[in-house]
Amino acid sequence: MRWERAKSFIIIFFAATNIILALLIHHEAEAHSLTTERETALNTVLARNNIVLTNQLVNNFAPMRLLQLDNYDYDIDRLLAMFFPEDADIAHATATNFDEFTWQNSQLTISNGYIAFVAGHGVIGVPEIAAAIELTQNFIDTYYPHFILDINSTRLARRGGLRLFYRQEYQGQIIHTNFVEFLVTGYGDNLAEIVIEEVDIQYGVPIGFMYLPQNLVGPDEALLTFMQNIRLQNTETIFINHMDIAYFQTMSGLRENYLPTNVYATPFYRIFVEGYDSPFLINAHTNQIF
Repeated sequence: MRWERAKSFIIIFFAATNIILALLIHHEAEAHSLTTERETALNTVLARNNIVLTNQLVNNFAPMRLLQLDNYDYDIDRLLAMFFPEDADIAHATATNFDEFTWQNSQLTISNGYIAFVAGHGVIGVPEIAAAIELTQNFIDTYYPHFILDINSTRLARRGGLRLFYRQEYQGQIIHTNFVEFLVTGYGDNLAEIVIEEVDIQYGVPIGFMYLPQNLVGPDEALLTFMQNIRLQNTETIFINHMDIAYFQTMSGLRENYLPTNVYATPFYRIFVEGYDSPFLINAHTNQIF
């Protein structure tokens, strides 16, 4: 009998605990969500300044931690296998923190943590975007399966062709500065007639989230900072096509004497604006534009 009463008490205790936790979580979510009043005020200010939001605002801005990354440490043999035939007679030139590999018209350069490959096909033209995505996705699936297409960064290249960006997704978060960028050239949607002309790669291996979560400024505050900056350089109507939060690494991980140091990525608001190649970046902890 006593055991039955004890079990009933335990069940009631856990039920009450779950209710309290649910209320706390709900309260925490509301505290870091944009209210209707703040969103209305923001839209009024943006409208007065001829800035148009064509997509939804970031609604949740719960505290986030810093992300620690390992220093750039590339496997050169793997990179050579990615870009050159197995039997290629590759020429190698090297200097401090610099390597260059060439074979026929192809060139691979590794410098200060940045990888640049030029295939040397000499193909021109702008392909259909669906075909370009299919071609590049095959490369990503093979070599960088944790990277996903950043469709908002896709753009026409000034020299002709399409530039597509894939960025690493780590525990549900996008790392903006871990990327594979492609230049795809050719015409139409026939995969046999389009080529990957250039590949640029940069990444640091994620180690994990560090320290306590830090509060983020609201998306309305970030957009007001953006508004003040854009109006210093552009008086035309501005169209914001997309806004999100991604991790951004602001330092290279190398000191002047090339000794490694700790590298951290910070949450940044990314604001994609029509007519601009790259997003505007605003530190979500400090509200400072990068």
